[in-house]
Order: sequence, then C-alpha cells, then structure tokens
Amino acid sequence: MSKFFKNLMRKKTLNNTNYDEVNYTDMEGSPVYGALPVDSYLVGGYDSEPIKDIRLVFEGENKDTFVLVPGLLPYDTIEIGGIIIADYWGDVKEQVEDPCITSPSPFGSLHDRAVELYYQIKGGQVDYGLVHSHQFCHKQLGETYEGLVPNWSPENPIVLIGKGYGATTALYLQHLLSTNFFGQHTAGKMIKGIICWSAPHRGSTLPYYLGLEPGSRCLVHPFSILQLLLSLIHLICYFTFLEKLFNFGLNDKFGLAPKSEGGEQSLGSALSARSRFSCFGDNFLADWSVEGARMRYAGDEKDKHYLDPHCIYLNYVSTGRTWKSKITGHYWPRLSWRNIPTWFISIMLGRYKLATDAERQVLRTSSSTYWQNDGTLSVHAQLPPPHQHVLMNIALDQRLYDPVEHEITPGVWYNLYVNDPSQTVLFNSVPSFITLSFIDYIINWSFTSHFINSLSRHSESFESFYIRFIEFCERSFRFSSKKSHINYDDNVSFSDSSAKSYFPTTTSERTDKFTSDKAGLEWIHKIETMEILTSPSKMLYWMNQMQSTLDNGSPLSETGKKNDFSFSSTTSLMQGPMFIKAKRRLTADDYKASVMNCDGS
Repeated sequence: MSKFFKNLMRKKTLNNTNYDEVNYTDMEGSPVYGALPVDSYLVGGYDSEPIKDIRLVFEGENKDTFVLVPGLLPYDTIEIGGIIIADYWGDVKEQVEDPCITSPSPFGSLHDRAVELYYQIKGGQVDYGLVHSHQFCHKQLGETYEGLVPNWSPENPIVLIGKGYGATTALYLQHLLSTNFFGQHTAGKMIKGIICWSAPHRGSTLPYYLGLEPGSRCLVHPFSILQLLLSLIHLICYFTFLEKLFNFGLNDKFGLAPKSEGGEQSLGSALSARSRFSCFGDNFLADWSVEGARMRYAGDEKDKHYLDPHCIYLNYVSTGRTWKSKITGHYWPRLSWRNIPTWFISIMLGRYKLATDAERQVLRTSSSTYWQNDGTLSVHAQLPPPHQHVLMNIALDQRLYDPVEHEITPGVWYNLYVNDPSQTVLFNSVPSFITLSFIDYIINWSFTSHFINSLSRHSESFESFYIRFIEFCERSFRFSSKKSHINYDDNVSFSDSSAKSYFPTTTSERTDKFTSDKAGLEWIHKIETMEILTSPSKMLYWMNQMQSTLDNGSPLSETGKKNDFSFSSTTSLMQGPMFIKAKRRLTADDYKASVMNCDGS
C-alpha cells in the first residue's frame, strides 16, 4: 500500500511538471506524446497533390484493407458445441471479405487502446510512450505482435471500422499518427477511411448514472454499479486463470496480478478496486465520459483532433429506438425493440438528470439534450465534435444512398441518421444470438407461427396501448407527488388537454424524425440520377411517370401557379430525381442533357 501512495505522489508531481521544459535527450527511441504539431498539413501540407473524391473498394485485386476495432465489452464469436450462436462482427463480415480483427484492451483508455491498435496492425512491441507511462504510473512496454498489416504505410493505407468506443479509438489512433507519436514518420493519411457506428464523440452520461462523480473523471461512488464493475474487473485480474480467459490486458501494465505472482494486488485491494488503473484516470471511464470527450475538442491545442484531408469519414448515428413522452419529456424504448439488456439502459438514459451545478460545469447544456438514445448512447453524443466540419446530414432510409459504396469527399464528415440498420451496407443487422435448432423447431409450430403473425399484425395497437399505459402512470405519479420533488424538462408542457390529444398515437408518431439537410438532399438527388442514367429500365419508368403527370396537368406550387418545370424526390407523385422544364414529350437525350446542365450549374 505504501508503494501505491508513492505512485500517487509521483503522479501529482508529474501533473505539475511543465513538459515543454523536460529534457528529452534521455528518451531517444521512445515515443514522445505531442512530438509534432497536430495535423501538420494545416500549416504546410503533407504534399501539394490535389485531393480527389475517394471510393472504398470491397472486392477485387486492389481491394482495401479493412481493420475492425471493437468497443467496450467486445467478443469475437461465441460457440457452443461447434455452433456459432453470436458473432460481434457478423454484419460487417457479410460485406467485407477477410477483415483484420483487432483486440485492444476492452477497459483501457483511448491512448492505450490506440497504441495497442497500432502495434497489432503494424507489428512490434507495444510502447505507450515514456511521458505517458510515467504520468499514469504504468509500464511503458507491453506485448509484442507480429502485425496484421506489416506493410502499412502512407502509400498503403487502411480503412478502420469501429463500433462504439472502438470508433473513437480509431480516431485517436489517427491523431497519434498525425503527431508522429510513434516516431516512425507516420501521417494521418495512413488511414484511408474511418467508419463509425454509434460512436461516443461527445461522451456519454451513462458513467455518471452508474456512479462516476461529475467533475472528477476518475472518482467513483463507493456504493454504485460502477464500483461493483471495477471490483469485478480487479478480481478477474487477481485470479490469473480468469484473466487468461477474459484477456483484459491490464495485469502486466498495472500490476493487477497477486503479489505471489509478481503483481502488486492483494485480495482486499482487488475487492475495493484500489489500484493505479482505477485511481489515476488512465481508463475507459475518463474517455467515455462527457468531460473526457470534451478534452478531445475543447482542450489544449495539442490534444485536439483534426480531420485529415486524405481520409474519408462516415458517422452512422443510430436513431429511432425511443419515443418521447408528452407528460414528462422522458424517452422510453420502443416496444418492438428486442434487445432486452439495452432496453433497461435506455430507460435510465432517457430520464437521467444531473444536478444543476453538474449540468453547468459538466454537460454545459440541459440534461434532456442527452435523453434520446439508442440503448447505450445518446443520439446527441453520437454527433461529431463541434470543431470538425460536417459536409452533409443524410436521413438514410434507403441502402442506395449509403455513401460507403460511392465516391465521397475526404476531410469532412458524412453524418448518417439510421432509423433501420438494414438500410445500411455494413451494419445491416444488429448482432444478436442466433436461435438454436430446437428454438427454430418451436417457432415453426403452427400455433407459434400464428401467434407471432398476430403480434406483428397488431404491433401498432400494442404500442399504442403501451404509450397510454406509460403516460397514465406518469400522470398519476405527477398528481400524487409534490411538484418540487420531480425534475421535469423545462420545455415540456404539462397541460392535461395536450396530453389527452395524444392518446390515439403510436411510437412511430412519437419518434423524432431526422431529415436530410440541403447538401444531403443534393446527394440523394445525385445518386438517384446516376442510378437512372445507368439503368435503361428505370429511365423509361421515370419518363413514363413524367409524361403521365404532364398529360394530367402539372401540380400547383406553393404560390398557386402551375409548376411545370420541376418537382423533386420528396413529392408524393413520384419518388425520383428532379426534372427540368418540359412542356412536350421527353426523350432520353433530353433528360440526359437536362441532368448534365443541372450538375454543371
């Protein structure tokens, strides 16, 4: 225990040290965090070559190398008796052939995970950096890897696909590459593309609900779920046979093994979760929280993450899994949501409110901003950091519009709001446990199949009853409790008349609808046009639709005049591209010419 307090005092001394004055002559060969200015292309550029639109290549001789980065609590595949019942990357593997699957520490900090990710891809012994390892009092060197892509270089870039915490890990890796942290003349353009699914760009409020003290970044309430989780992690690391099974990757770095096996931990410290890992802030809690995320876009200049002009960025925001109560403004999971564990987490996130002082200092906005969620993460938290440019927002309601299969502009975010994962190319299904053979047999019974079909036909009625029941309970609780004891959203109206007017409703009506912005609508129009020009049958279909509309009379515009020259893909008459002036019968050449003029302007 005395060694623990010595390390704690050592950390305080290092925190007060001005690293600009540190003599690095003794650190030759060791990575130095912040060795070069962040993204040096901003002040001089990596090169002078023009930047063009980029397309990801999924097959063929020149296909891109895809590297998969998991998030918190990951798993690869779960098998029972040789049968795969769960696959974390099952959806991505359907589109990506032979991807490289990495396994950074599931509970490590973004810095440690990004460093481990680099050496797992490139090969070599993990080196967390001398300054970083001294600051957080853990070993500088880690495991040695052969390398999944040994020839990784700016001339041979890779594509990173990350889910949740793995997406922010991928972005942090690019940040380290752009600062030449590894001392091997690295650059941000070593990554061709970063694809994020439900990424906590702006942090999550879930750690605060589970027990993290707001404003501390590492202090956990002693009687909380988070304290229980940390104790469980320490106990698994204490019993080495369990650590080999779960492979948390914390024993050698933080000395969480028992003293009899060369570690620093006793059974008492394991039960209380007192260690350098839990107390020094170099763990998942610090970077998963809202405060840790803010350091990546509102902290020191050397810590800010900038987008590389040679890399494409796709951000899939998971939406549509919750509905908003008109009584309290809280968000509740949809009845049709089948993921039961995250169902309960969604209820917590949909109503959690920090104290006023914590809101002002930590969130810097109302707690209700973080209420809408996808089960594990707020929708607001999935938005890219405010200092990074978003080129367009696309409501992804058709797989055709997914930019992953088209040429896209590098150096900016494509923000994709996904209500149904089946409309995406890579994440077309939520990973779940596959039913076993006897379950399939039961489902195929005639009685069971009829019951399931009946449920699906009356799902809207069940959801309507579900909403009415929840709001009835909220209304009853509101009238039976003192108003001062209930934290309601300030922007919610509580009039009974307004609540009654929403009685005949469904969850689809209560779900917030995300729409494409102007740039997103132009993108959709462009993709539709390209699809039609490359398909004669579709071109003939839309021309027939156009001609029948002209023969029956042009629709009226908002001003009351006949609009005989254009109507867009959002009209109810035809879900297709915009058409230019036409008072006569159109031909294929006329349509192609009009589209070329549109694109040229």
